[in-house]
Amino acid sequence: MAMLRVATFNIRNGLGLDGRNAWPFRRATTARTIAALDADLVALQEVYGFQQRYLERRLSAYRFVGEGRTDGRRGERCPVLVHQDRAVVVAHRTVWFGATPDVPGTRLPGAGFPRIATMATVRLEPEGRLVQVTSTHLDEASEDRRRVAAAQLVEMLDPDLPQVLMGDLNADPTSEVIDVLADGGLVLVEPEGTTGTEHAFTGRTDRRRIDHVLVRGDVRVVDATVLTARLGCALPSDHWPVRAVLDVGDE
Repeated sequence: MAMLRVATFNIRNGLGLDGRNAWPFRRATTARTIAALDADLVALQEVYGFQQRYLERRLSAYRFVGEGRTDGRRGERCPVLVHQDRAVVVAHRTVWFGATPDVPGTRLPGAGFPRIATMATVRLEPEGRLVQVTSTHLDEASEDRRRVAAAQLVEMLDPDLPQVLMGDLNADPTSEVIDVLADGGLVLVEPEGTTGTEHAFTGRTDRRRIDHVLVRGDVRVVDATVLTARLGCALPSDHWPVRAVLDVGDE
């Protein structure tokens, strides 16, 4: 079995009008928080290019893969971070939810923004096991669009590989979005306790849990938790990260 540590974290886009919680005031804490996750694979959401460049300089152990949602270069990203001492990127692609998923900027009807998923196939070292990991951020305004995106995503996942799907799904654990993913064979990882993940820069832990890790295939959940440690004066984001420890079976 290959032990694998994964985490998902919506870091809040750096263009938000957040006053004292704006990106320049919290970026160091964000980087420290990601490093403290000590994860082999990390899924981030709401990452602009300038945020990614900052984090790449401070998290040099990781390779970042993923494209901007606007046109493949600009706009928010959902990068997958791969620890280079623990895994090797074999292949990766960014897909857009909608009728033409390989065309940058594609969006679902009625969506205010394109929504994307970054899918990376990685080889775990030293075991050599292949795993597909996906980072995504679903529509914030429409349950219907979230369901459509979830169904489309299920169809795009490699049926022959163990799956780790992570992201801000804008959906509660009991939502129909989770049901759609479950119908596609994905199992929701349940962190210990009842800690929420979305806190709107309050630092609270009793709000909604909308950031999730799901797995499929020969993957066993060893442990999972929402991390609420504050590693600086500023909050790292308006979300708390979720981390899971997984056992991935042999081929």
